[in-house]
Amino acid sequence: MEISNTTILYGVPKVAYGTEGCTPFPMCVHSCANYLGLPVDYTQVMAESGAAFRLVWDTACWDGGNVDAVFTFDDPDKLFACGMRIMGGRLKILRRTPETKKEDFIDFIRTEIDSGHPVIALGIIGPPEACVIAGYRDGGDTLLGWNVFQEYPENQTQVQFEQNGYFITKSWWENPMTEALIAAGTDTLPAFSPKEVLRNAAEVLKGRMCGTQAKGILAYDAWKDALLRESDFPRDAVFPVLVERMMCHGDAMDCLSDGRHHAAGYLRRLAEKCPAQAEKLNRTAQEFDHITDILWKEMIPVLGGWERGEKQIRQLAEPENRRLFAGQIDRMKAHDQQAYTGLCELAEELQ
Repeated sequence: MEISNTTILYGVPKVAYGTEGCTPFPMCVHSCANYLGLPVDYTQVMAESGAAFRLVWDTACWDGGNVDAVFTFDDPDKLFACGMRIMGGRLKILRRTPETKKEDFIDFIRTEIDSGHPVIALGIIGPPEACVIAGYRDGGDTLLGWNVFQEYPENQTQVQFEQNGYFITKSWWENPMTEALIAAGTDTLPAFSPKEVLRNAAEVLKGRMCGTQAKGILAYDAWKDALLRESDFPRDAVFPVLVERMMCHGDAMDCLSDGRHHAAGYLRRLAEKCPAQAEKLNRTAQEFDHITDILWKEMIPVLGGWERGEKQIRQLAEPENRRLFAGQIDRMKAHDQQAYTGLCELAEELQ
């Protein structure tokens, strides 16, 4: 619908945390692809973007940003490029720099929306996680769309809602965490080959340091070391400190639960298409299944549930529980190591 200085693309599927997914960028790609009529699902986006295989832990601090999919590869643009490749398009991104003006962002948004394409943005409401811009009013001063943080109480003074549920915000540029815009249009780039997907997966899963961030298999050690550092869990710790610890621990669990579940599903699909490698693909998928089993059947019961309430926070603070979690983390790491070996071998065998 276009009215003078207003264009709104109605029907863009909702992006929100839930049982179907909790990784914003792949959720946004899935939403935009489906709006544009592409037969893409969340499992495909998680695997082909590389996000399903990630785990990150900052060794310098308890970092609430560990879980952000932007850290999947060491080059953040590679995640975005893979996401757009799933839609057949090349990466077209506008980053916010000291020289960038609000008008630059507005021009980008209007061009894409007027062409019938939603825009994926980092920020707009809350932290610099991905969201979808589905329209604009007031020539671009007011934006509409979906953001996983749009209903959080702390954001309600900046957000109103369209009848269909879209957020409406005028203060998006004033948010310092509004960092980038990504065009989500389609093009004619070829689909990923199985070899490319698994090669990228192995790149993501490989243990390595990127600055202060431990990534891939190496992140398990950093996570475990943080839990076992008793000085970070003093008996007289103020509650907000324990909340921070639980948020980071919970984010790591979310990352693995969401990621490895869809990684396993994707590999099983490949097994149906690649009978010669089916046994190895299914065996590698099973390694990822073991990780989600440890999370759901062992770690979550000790915490007393998947929530991050006071009960879980207090359970995490107990030294005996953290020692138990350390053993579980070691076992999850071992399964990811086996999966990494399988992915490397498969990447050589598949076309």
